[in-house]
Amino acid sequence: MIVRTRWKMPHNPDELWPALCDSTLQLTPRCPVFYLGTPRPSECRLPDGPGEVGAARQCVSEQGVVRQRITTWAPPVRLAFRMEETDLCFDGFVDGLDDVFELKPEGSGTRIIRTTTVSVRSRFAVVLALPLWVGLKSVHRFVFRNWQRMRLT
Repeated sequence: MIVRTRWKMPHNPDELWPALCDSTLQLTPRCPVFYLGTPRPSECRLPDGPGEVGAARQCVSEQGVVRQRITTWAPPVRLAFRMEETDLCFDGFVDGLDDVFELKPEGSGTRIIRTTTVSVRSRFAVVLALPLWVGLKSVHRFVFRNWQRMRLT
C-alpha cells in the first residue's frame, strides 16, 4: 500500500529540512482518528548525532517508538528511511514501512511530498488496508500541520 500526501509549506527547503529529523510536535490532535487508537507522533529525532545514509532516526509517539534507518540523505531535497523495528501496535502485522520526503521550492515556500509504502503480512490485509491508510494519512496531515505552524527560522 502507498500513502502519498502533498502539502504546501510557508518555509523554504533549507528552513524546513531540520524539522524532518529534529522536531517536537504539538500534542493536540485535530483528527478523531487519534482517539480511535492511531499512534499520535510527538517527536522525531536522530538519536546518534548527525544525519547521513545509515544513521538512525526515531519517531516517538505516546504509544511507542518507530526505529528507522536513513536510506537517502540529500539535504534539503530528499530524505528516505526504512523501519527497522517498532513497539507500536502495528508491529504484529506490518512487514515493512518505508518513508520518503521530497522538498521542492514553490513560490515563496516549499511543496513537500511524503510517500509511505507499507507491506502487510497478515491474511487480513484487505480488512486492514482502509484503517491503515486512514491512520497513515492522518499522521501525514498532523505532522504537516505542525510543521506549517512551527517557527523554523
